[in-house]
Amino acid sequence: MKNIKLDSVLLFALVVPFVMMYRIGPNDTPYWLFGLIFLGLLSYLSLDIFKLKENIYFKLKQLILWILIFGVIGSAIFSAIVVRHRTHPVYMIHDIIIQQEAAVRFLLHGRNPYAATYFDTPLAVWNYSDKDTNPAIYHFVMQPFYLIFAIPFYLVSNRLFGFFDGRMPLFFLFFAMLFLAGKLIKDKSKRLLFIILLAFNPAMLGYTLEGRSDIFMFAFLFLGFYLMQAKKHFLAGIPIALSFAVKQSVWPLLPFYIAFLFFKNKNIRKTLKDLSPFIITFTAIILPFFLWDSKAFLDSTVFYLSGNIAHGYPISGYGLGMILSQMGIIKDANQYYPFQIWQIAVGIPLAIILIRNLKNNLTVNRLILVYGIFLFVFWYFSRYVNNSHLGYLSLVFITAYFWPDADE
Repeated sequence: MKNIKLDSVLLFALVVPFVMMYRIGPNDTPYWLFGLIFLGLLSYLSLDIFKLKENIYFKLKQLILWILIFGVIGSAIFSAIVVRHRTHPVYMIHDIIIQQEAAVRFLLHGRNPYAATYFDTPLAVWNYSDKDTNPAIYHFVMQPFYLIFAIPFYLVSNRLFGFFDGRMPLFFLFFAMLFLAGKLIKDKSKRLLFIILLAFNPAMLGYTLEGRSDIFMFAFLFLGFYLMQAKKHFLAGIPIALSFAVKQSVWPLLPFYIAFLFFKNKNIRKTLKDLSPFIITFTAIILPFFLWDSKAFLDSTVFYLSGNIAHGYPISGYGLGMILSQMGIIKDANQYYPFQIWQIAVGIPLAIILIRNLKNNLTVNRLILVYGIFLFVFWYFSRYVNNSHLGYLSLVFITAYFWPDADE
């Protein structure tokens, strides 16, 4: 029987390439920090060979794990923010962060972030392409809560530090999600594995470090699932609605979420009652921006993604769109193509199959799984499926795997 545990091997295998690939100090490489990280990894591994009481063993492992998470990821995000502030607003950052920062300023000054263009912001010099103009210059794609939640961070950070980086609220939510994951899993070995994979997921962490918004949305969705696991379906509607008011990639969850509540309640009236916090919260956040300028809001958050406006999102990534492009069926990546035909033809039968499967396995972990499967197919037959989308799917499937069964 092997003495070394899977969580020890996994932590070592995920942390080492991350610290070798990403900056963990704002100046020269801090070799003392490498030494402390290696000491943490060695200490974590060494606990497997000593005969310790189970309670002490897991407490020490969890303590070292959290120290490594804050030490490794914390130093990486600190370094990324400091170096960007010292160099240039577009240095080693995703364009959604640059746009979020500008959109927050617009909003605080009474300017509609969905009706504005971003030519007078650092987004204009972000390296999108040598030939094409970044279509985000014309449209802010994210939902309003992505801005609203960031406002307190913006105000406090500017007062304390004199600048704001959009990754501040993002990583606040990242660490909050990890803490919640530790509260969720009762099995101590699974808890360690789950936290390690959430924190150091190689398909996701790099994209999060550069500021992509998936964790920003998923942290609220995670809280919603957590409350559903606790059978607080009514209350769960609030954080789930907040996730819907952050990013559209959660929207395909809606039919499965409604079906889950209906199958649980077996009563339309009770289902509508449990849905009411979701409906009220989402409407309260979205409606003011929709009424402010409905055309600008819909163009930016809906039609921009489907490509049926002048400056729509181009066909890109690894899905059907690129196959059709390489076959010559689609001549121009910026032209409109009715991907919704494929999505309806494939998506409706798949949704029916998955909803039936959910009915027969009525647990939160199955809800997460069917959402991930459906989103994978929906994205593949959409206008684009990019690298960070695949990273996000890995996050969903990791969560589904470790999520407790109903009786846990």
